[in-house]
Amino acid sequence: MPPYTIYITPTASNDLDDAVEYYNLQAEDLGYRFSDLVETYLNRIALTPTASAVRYRNIRCKPMATFPYLIMFTIDEPNHAVHILRFFHTSQQPIW
Repeated sequence: MPPYTIYITPTASNDLDDAVEYYNLQAEDLGYRFSDLVETYLNRIALTPTASAVRYRNIRCKPMATFPYLIMFTIDEPNHAVHILRFFHTSQQPIW
């Protein structure tokens, strides 16, 4: 089966931009390493989205290694797509 198509919501895109900017201010290229790791995780999610646990109704969460983030997403089976809702820092207040 081909990988699912990944769609990133504007909110998730803003989350990612903010995280990259923050980490780049902490250490040289750290934000770019974070971004590379996100890409690796998105590729994994595209291949096996159901491997991630359902946390909130139909919202799945994929915890990231090294960085304290969850990738929150839904699966759109009819369209063979995954919608990335948030890149959520685990110290934030829950959004649901």
